[in-house]
Amino acid sequence: MKYKVIALAVSGALLAACGSDNDNYVDAPTGSSTSLQAFDGAVRFLDAYMDCGQGFDFLGETGGKGIINIGEGNYPLFDENPSQCTFEFGENLHSSGGGTNDAVDESNSKPMPNIKYTVPGDLIVAGQPIVGTPYTTLIAQAIEDDTSGLTVDEIINQVFTATLPAGTTLTDTQKQLLLSDPQAALDSMDASTSKNVQASTMILSDALVGAEAQTGGRTVEDIANVTQTLATSLAADANFPTNSSGEPTYVDYTRDLDDSDNFDSVVAKTPNPIEPLPPSTDDEGNQQEPIQEGEVIDDELPPTDIPPVDEELPPPTGGTGGTAG
Repeated sequence: MKYKVIALAVSGALLAACGSDNDNYVDAPTGSSTSLQAFDGAVRFLDAYMDCGQGFDFLGETGGKGIINIGEGNYPLFDENPSQCTFEFGENLHSSGGGTNDAVDESNSKPMPNIKYTVPGDLIVAGQPIVGTPYTTLIAQAIEDDTSGLTVDEIINQVFTATLPAGTTLTDTQKQLLLSDPQAALDSMDASTSKNVQASTMILSDALVGAEAQTGGRTVEDIANVTQTLATSLAADANFPTNSSGEPTYVDYTRDLDDSDNFDSVVAKTPNPIEPLPPSTDDEGNQQEPIQEGEVIDDELPPTDIPPVDEELPPPTGGTGGTAG
């Protein structure tokens, strides 16, 4: 069995209420809103949903830096106890609604049409930032699948240990930051550690998409194995995370890892930094060089605000507080 180190590259927070039993939206005073972020790098235009026990409400699409700011009072059940809520990110996941823009990674322009990130209530603490990333998603699955009575901290540590390239060491502070402010976590790391974390995050995102597409999904161990194996080769490549021209790069194995045979072949391999990355498959089904050149999206886009800035609030809805955004 292979052991790998998981890392979570993410940033942002969600502190707004979910599943309202209040008939009215509250116009949030200045400073009383908190943010929800999708991070792989930051993913803009990704649909965000929240469920506090009454079904998933569509919050809106993430804005600049992958963030949605949610005014306090719009979702009283979340205000009351945020750990009773679950958050999901993905394109048109639920019948409560969805956005119209195509999700994209701001750090390299990688299209993100198929990703699905989850933040379980176990990772939510009132007053602290929450982020949706590939790693919160794998941790959520590990918590759900655990039959050994492990604590959440023990599961988090196991997931980290199972996914990053061998020899990558994260402090407890860095682990916590990766679950709340991933950009700050990356900024605190030396170049080698940061590169390993970025590689694992990117590969894990694709592995989760591939696992989701397979009947019955895949185990946490299988997903972690695939992540560490491919991330070990990716992190060792001189053209990652930038190429010789200084342009950001990325890989996309989503169309390869949705095949169970391909997935199994990677699971069976031993991570080896000398082993080059296999080719990936493009939208037309053709093999291509695994590392693609991207572009930083540096146009300024404000975060999404709920309720919208300078707009009239929606009428009272009752029940779950509606689908603002």
